Amino acid sequence: MTNLVISRGNSAVAHCAFTFDDGPMRTPIDAWLDALEQGGARGTFFLTGEWFDRYPAKAREMLARGHELTTHTYHHRRMADVSKSVFFEELKLAELAYQEATGRPVPSIIRFPYASYREENLQWLQEWNYLNVEGKDTVDWSGPPCAQLVERVIPKLVNGAIFMFHANEIAKETPQAVKTLVQHAHAKGLAMVTVSQLLHADGFKAAKRSWQVRFKPTLQDSFNSEQWKNVDKEDELRKLAADSLEWGNLKAPTGFDAYSKWLQVLSKQNQLDGESRLFARSFAEQHWAYVRVSVQGDVLVLEDFATKESHADALVYILQWASQEASNLGCKWITSSMDMRRIHKLCEQMGLESEIVLKEG
Repeated sequence: MTNLVISRGNSAVAHCAFTFDDGPMRTPIDAWLDALEQGGARGTFFLTGEWFDRYPAKAREMLARGHELTTHTYHHRRMADVSKSVFFEELKLAELAYQEATGRPVPSIIRFPYASYREENLQWLQEWNYLNVEGKDTVDWSGPPCAQLVERVIPKLVNGAIFMFHANEIAKETPQAVKTLVQHAHAKGLAMVTVSQLLHADGFKAAKRSWQVRFKPTLQDSFNSEQWKNVDKEDELRKLAADSLEWGNLKAPTGFDAYSKWLQVLSKQNQLDGESRLFARSFAEQHWAYVRVSVQGDVLVLEDFATKESHADALVYILQWASQEASNLGCKWITSSMDMRRIHKLCEQMGLESEIVLKEG
């Protein structure tokens, strides 16, 4: 239809891409990851926003393991059947879920569920600088046995091929088939790369998009300023590291030497966008929250934060503190790229003016 639809890579390069749609909700995705990794392959996963919201820790793990993640709408809608407003709502919701789960900007690469799109949809995609990636349909969505799937795909293992598999409850034979197909790809001299790597070899580079929530500081009568202190001493930092390591924070390391690694992260004072400061909320001889902030012009930026408790009021205390700090510094806005949807709703309940906007640049 247009050059916004990518169906294959550079045929002069000995590589191919294994891609997977949906994201299983009732079975672990590990079988698909193991199938790829046993043969040294990396996959590209087009996952729904619902999946990102349900499995943020797994999304971060998959990225750390070298796989590429991107979006597949939020609710797995037939996009050819929706209005323009619903079309962009699905994209935005999926992007917010991706960013909140992974902590990363969103690659502007999408695959439509059911390959359901029309020419007008592609024109809408262009407004957000998206690429639609299709490829060779393996028909594993019908749940074929492993042997049949392997037989169907082997003749199509050629330079530049993009294969559309699924990672869901129906495609339960796909992981075993992928193990075999990875071996056949190696035998043919094909490297199995991510879609972004495939596109790069053909002169394409996908853009990335990032959102933030911003709200205007308003002083709250219930704010308890005495509970908040700047963490600027080594002994206090060590205690904060020890306390916060137990909070279930997705960013905190686990396993061997986790404490030392986490202390090093919290000790880092200078960010790429300027100097930042670390504050903590404490009472009853323990820490209950921390927040790292920087000031960029007239904006107080919440660079990072975490709470001991997961309920909404724990985040409310951070928003109250941020309002106080921003007012003291003369800042007009407070921004965050974390927990955007939750912050937006809480601001609404607290009577704070807020909005979720695309980050410039």
